[in-house]
Amino acid sequence: MLLCCLLPITSFAATDWSQCTVPVIQPRQDVNYDLFVTEIEADHLSTLDRQYYQLSGDASLIRGDQTIRADQIDYFKDLQQIRAQGNILYADDRYQILAQQVELDDQDRSGSFSGTSFQLYQNHIRGSATEIQQFDADNSLLYDVSYTTCDPGQNTWSINANRLRLNQQTGQGTAYHAVLRVKDIPVFYSPWFMFPITSDRMSGFLPPALSSSDRDGTYLSLPWYWNQAVNYDMTIIPIWYSRRGIQLNTENRYLFDGHQGTLNLSWLDDDLYDDERWFRHWSHQSQLPLDIQTTLLIQRVSDEDFPDDFEHLDAVNDADYLQSKLQMSTTIGGWSTSLLLEEYQTINLDKTPPYRRDPQLSVERLFSFADSGFELDWRNEWVSFDQEDSITGDRLHISTAFSYPLEDTWYFLYPSLQLDYTEYALDNNSNDINDIERSLPLFSVDSGLIFERLASAEHNLIQTLEPRLFLLYVPFEDQQDIPDFDTALLSDSYANLFINNRFSGVDRIGDARQLSFGLTTRVLDQTSSDEIFSASIGQAFYAEDREVSLGNSVDERDKSNLMTLLSYRPYPNWTLQLASVYDQEESESKQTDITIRQRADDQLLNLEYHFRENSLEQSTLSLVYPLAANWTGFAKRQYSILNQKPVQNLVGLSYEGCCWGLQLLYEKASDKDFEEVDRTIYLQLTFKGLTSAGRDIDAILEDGILGYQSRN
Repeated sequence: MLLCCLLPITSFAATDWSQCTVPVIQPRQDVNYDLFVTEIEADHLSTLDRQYYQLSGDASLIRGDQTIRADQIDYFKDLQQIRAQGNILYADDRYQILAQQVELDDQDRSGSFSGTSFQLYQNHIRGSATEIQQFDADNSLLYDVSYTTCDPGQNTWSINANRLRLNQQTGQGTAYHAVLRVKDIPVFYSPWFMFPITSDRMSGFLPPALSSSDRDGTYLSLPWYWNQAVNYDMTIIPIWYSRRGIQLNTENRYLFDGHQGTLNLSWLDDDLYDDERWFRHWSHQSQLPLDIQTTLLIQRVSDEDFPDDFEHLDAVNDADYLQSKLQMSTTIGGWSTSLLLEEYQTINLDKTPPYRRDPQLSVERLFSFADSGFELDWRNEWVSFDQEDSITGDRLHISTAFSYPLEDTWYFLYPSLQLDYTEYALDNNSNDINDIERSLPLFSVDSGLIFERLASAEHNLIQTLEPRLFLLYVPFEDQQDIPDFDTALLSDSYANLFINNRFSGVDRIGDARQLSFGLTTRVLDQTSSDEIFSASIGQAFYAEDREVSLGNSVDERDKSNLMTLLSYRPYPNWTLQLASVYDQEESESKQTDITIRQRADDQLLNLEYHFRENSLEQSTLSLVYPLAANWTGFAKRQYSILNQKPVQNLVGLSYEGCCWGLQLLYEKASDKDFEEVDRTIYLQLTFKGLTSAGRDIDAILEDGILGYQSRN
């Protein structure tokens, strides 16, 4: 009966309209309207043969969620036509239109509105047009259009166009002679541009980005999005650095039947670096027959400084190594299998590069014998390791673990016997020992009790006491002739007190005759089961020296460092966390992590301290604080006490209005080696429901401030 596509219904559901006086109205989803019944109301009603009705005096026609009111309505029932004049209001769940004259034809879904103003509830859009012509169910044309997302009487910005053509079938709108006005001042003109009016993708320019830094100079990017097809697209991102030159970046995405992936390319003739620089990143996932999952990752850079210089680019990973791999995995008949080829490009030349895996084959399965309660975890792995000027060779590792888990609400008991067999076929090993076999049993018993008491009847709190014992026995076997392909000594932590090997990888299996003890207590809200307080302390005690190592050292201590964990939530918005590793023999801390966090509405406070003996000591203070109804300040000071230089300092302001926003951010940061300090200024201007210009400051804050969340 009425218009179905008069205005663009674009979703801005993620936009924050809380600063607006006119609320956003969401369409009701729980109402079943009868679209076959038309209700007629009026002060005066006349009819001819019940096919033509003339309504006057507070006249209205209602069908489903659609209503039209006017001083006079002529309703031609047989022709399915409506004519209305005088103080016309058309409304449904999505928008409303005020007009002086309306003609509608429900047969071909055409019509015209004269002297209109409109409002879209969900998108907070309002505007006006001298005339609206609807040609059919998909196409309409608006003349002398003006629209904004600002509150009435507050036209901070508006778009004005001579004509506006909307095509719901293609999901595109076309504006002719369009002007962007800020406070009635024209700031941008375009004789013609197209824009999306649905959630479908569309080719076109994306918001530009602007910033300035000591290292790069002025930064300006103008991305172009190319919607090549439904299942693949490209974003072309040229970036101009005043000190480096022009960098060309592309992001290519594709999605085919069982295949999807992303290809990122970057190239720059760097004036500052005095060389050509590039980056390539290809990530691909496939679903093949026999339920085979395939992952392909290829990463390469022109030089070791590229990730640090351009870490703001998507897919660039500022790490010591760039991984490339091909992995295929599937599960057949309960057996999980995986085939991996892997290599790395070394970025940090001070680091020893990881070995290539050419390839790695893994086959494993967990057998559960329900009748007896026994479990068998069988893992098999074969790897061929390769690296220039190093020991190379093949490694076969078979691990069979038998366990008999027992548990209830008040206890657990997990005895396990694991048999590990490893065989090496090596090249270039020392002393010409190239064929090595190793067989070792690993016996462990993990056990714990859970005691519970009522801590406070008034506050409905319960407290638990959870002692835990872990017994581990692994005999010693000399492993100095075995190379280190992929193994490292695990760091001290509370969780690592209760595992059966102190090394990652399988090139070393640590000898052990130890008993690990842990004690945990928790305070819980019995109503909500929320944890208010928890504390854990643990330590391992050794009956013998640990002789297996990655060097020639022997660990002669009779007990491990003391591990402590603490978490406390004194108030719903406050959290205190502590993790500590304490050396009792040296009477000093080896590792400390402290975090204090407060969050309430739009307010956020983080205090952090991190310490690693001889390698790291940093303090961090970060803050997000509302200064006024529309203003928010944010700051961060992350300082390396060890290097006496900033890691990352941030300070900025954000203004959040009804229909526009402004963010300004200053960053001072060191490179990963603490050799250079760079200063950068970011600016972002947002017209809500239209576009934003500048660097994505919210993304920078989300990475830099723990717990920060964008309002949009």
